[in-house]
Amino acid sequence: MPRPRAIQAAEAPLWLAVLLDYSFSDISAQRAARLDLVGIAHDATAYPDDIPHWRLAELLLCWAEQYVPAGDWQRLQARLRQRRRK
Repeated sequence: MPRPRAIQAAEAPLWLAVLLDYSFSDISAQRAARLDLVGIAHDATAYPDDIPHWRLAELLLCWAEQYVPAGDWQRLQARLRQRRRK
């Protein structure tokens, strides 16, 4: 049984970048999914004092659970690990 998905609050901005890349590079991504994620990104960047990292992590995790299949989630975790090393 795979581990449950999780996003650490400190890594929420990295996850935001990874998920945005994913949603715009995936041909099969739904327009509604992209719009939801762009809305989250807008609020997080326009109002950074109103949306702490822990809340951004919750929002991104909710989005990912709804729109990212399990196989893609594994690949996204690998992308995040690469970005951490940079």
